[in-house]
Amino acid sequence: MQPGERIGGGFAAALKERFPQADIELVTVGWPGKNSEMFFAEPPGSEWNYVARILDSRPDLILMEFVNDAGLSSDIWQKNYTRVVEDVRRIGAELILMTPHYVRPDWMGLTEEKRCDEDPRPYVQFLRKFAREHSIALADVSRSYGGLWRRGIPYTTLLVNGINHPNADGMKLFQKALLDLFPIK
Repeated sequence: MQPGERIGGGFAAALKERFPQADIELVTVGWPGKNSEMFFAEPPGSEWNYVARILDSRPDLILMEFVNDAGLSSDIWQKNYTRVVEDVRRIGAELILMTPHYVRPDWMGLTEEKRCDEDPRPYVQFLRKFAREHSIALADVSRSYGGLWRRGIPYTTLLVNGINHPNADGMKLFQKALLDLFPIK
């Protein structure tokens, strides 16, 4: 997949097109196969240390999406996401949370790829509620995936491996959900 096809690259390119006077620089800190708990546990000096990679870089905007957080407990979600909100506000940045894409149906408790408008994962419900309660922007990618069947598109066709990795078309759903938060005036 080309950089412009990934979540951040496509989003940054579209933002530059929409707001040509803005100085937009994308820095991606994606750690494949990990979750927020692992990210926060990385020690100083690690390539993936949260404080050094995110907070110390003083970004204006942070996009946060951890599909693998779906496997954590609600107590850990609450702890980790509260920490992020507090940290982001302390450094004066903005935060956009993203609900994750759909993954293999049986991993989500689904028996088919139809009639799956609502994501059954408790993690997605947590993110929606948490964003609302903390006045955090939410790019609801999960909702986009849930509606694909109504257009005759099995959502697994947007997964490069049919399991859990979005392909370029799947990434476009992320990009659109993010861009919807930046309307043209």
